[in-house]
Amino acid sequence: MSRRDSFRKNEARRTTSGSTLSQTCWFVIKEMTVKLNIIVANDSCEVDGGAALVALEDAQALARKGHRVIFFSACGTPPVNQTGIEWISLGQRTILDEPNRLKAAVNGLWNASAANALGALLTQLPKESTIVHLHGWSKALSGSVVSMVHRKGFRLVCTLHDYFSVCPNGGLYDYPTRRVCTRQPMSMSCVSRNCDSRRYAHKVWRVVRQFIWRYGAGIPRKFDLMIAVSKFSAEKIASHAKGSSIEVVDNLPTLQQSALQSMEQRSAVVYAGRIAAEKGVDLYLEACRIAQIPAEVWGDGPLLPELRQQWPDANFSGWLPKAELTKRLQKAQALVLPSLWYENSPMIIAEAAAAGVPVIVSDHGAPATLVEDGVTGLHFRAGDAADLAEKVAQLHKDPQYAHVMGQTAYKRFWMDYDARAHGRIEQIEACYQKLLGAAE
Repeated sequence: MSRRDSFRKNEARRTTSGSTLSQTCWFVIKEMTVKLNIIVANDSCEVDGGAALVALEDAQALARKGHRVIFFSACGTPPVNQTGIEWISLGQRTILDEPNRLKAAVNGLWNASAANALGALLTQLPKESTIVHLHGWSKALSGSVVSMVHRKGFRLVCTLHDYFSVCPNGGLYDYPTRRVCTRQPMSMSCVSRNCDSRRYAHKVWRVVRQFIWRYGAGIPRKFDLMIAVSKFSAEKIASHAKGSSIEVVDNLPTLQQSALQSMEQRSAVVYAGRIAAEKGVDLYLEACRIAQIPAEVWGDGPLLPELRQQWPDANFSGWLPKAELTKRLQKAQALVLPSLWYENSPMIIAEAAAAGVPVIVSDHGAPATLVEDGVTGLHFRAGDAADLAEKVAQLHKDPQYAHVMGQTAYKRFWMDYDARAHGRIEQIEACYQKLLGAAE
């Protein structure tokens, strides 16, 4: 009996909140004679973050498996070199990029045109063999698309790349205090607290939006299945979304293995990722100052102009294409991920491991479960610049120690990469088939 025809055993358990949380879907997976229609929905069809990258790479993998894949987005220009995928982009702007602020505010609450376009697409497809897989909706699509899918009677899967399914600001994070938030989302304590990255008026708008999404669109109640990208985020979301069905499907970027670079070819201890308040980039910069080592920041985001002014001696690269980021990682001594919020499952950790780079991470959130302290990287006390400086200096002054950890991360990542990549897509297919079987 082949692996494809064998049962997958589900190690399910009940969380303290009463939500069902399991590592995998389970049932007999057979060679599918009837392929599925899969609508992959995301705010943008361009890579503007981790959610878009996962959505695009999963769409490509599902298309290679023979499914009909339709990528539906509000924004972005579809790639010209991607075959096997049908592209629908509505030519809209994100709510941050829309110059008409009234239009941005209204679309952010309820993007009626996106919902109608998705509804028109769904009327052309059979319910019994069609799945809608939503990745990101907070930047442009809004919760209106969830309502439309439910109204049309189709099955809906949502991968949770952030906390917008339960939290008004999407991060379970208090920006003014720079601490993770322990309030119950949408409680009076939450509503009255100015936790927003801008001002309280914006927080009020986000509360109104969350109310509309929760009671108008049915988020997260009307997700037939939620996919969490780490066990940590699954448990965190389950505690706020009682009774919801959540499966864990780990993120795994599409990468090509290259030779491990020698210790002599590596130098910088770098930060790579989005430059935003919750990412703790300024904490990394302060740690480099204390440790008296050069600071390298790779990425873009709303805080980039401000940090460039505040830290003129640091090297800011701006946004890097994936190929350039991969090339630079191969010459990095260590990567720092100083997140202040509860990260879900940053793709950069896997990308660093694939390049043989140890990662220094905060001791909370999913990264602390993905990096083994002292083996594939180091943990530091979240928010503590002095402790981070100690860890940064440790690896910078002992390149042999950093290289050994990088070698371990590299070997672990590539040891069973092909099997994990294949199994991950099979796991997603299994979830689709289970939902469609339940619908029948």
